[in-house]
Amino acid sequence: MQFAIAEKFHEKYLEDVAMEISQDSLWRKRLFEGQYHEQFLATYKELEELPCQLWTIFSQYGLEFLVSKVQSCPETFDENLTIFKFQAKGFSHLVRYSGNGRNNFE
Repeated sequence: MQFAIAEKFHEKYLEDVAMEISQDSLWRKRLFEGQYHEQFLATYKELEELPCQLWTIFSQYGLEFLVSKVQSCPETFDENLTIFKFQAKGFSHLVRYSGNGRNNFE
């Protein structure tokens, strides 16, 4: 039962997490400077690493997401955008992508 509840919360907040982390300057720097497919953990265990808008939902629901820069994905983005992948830790089917320009939000 716990597993199903955790899955539901990860699914519910996946889009919010992708949006906030994609716009956060520290995460953008980390992802743009990281290697392709290098995974970074966004976790309730280290709230200070997250955008403050996410602290409540991460701490309340014990959320964890793996975030990486990928070269391709099943969604279509403009060629000049860098793709960030957000995957719920422990729920590999819960994935969201965002297209990011280097100049946006830096």
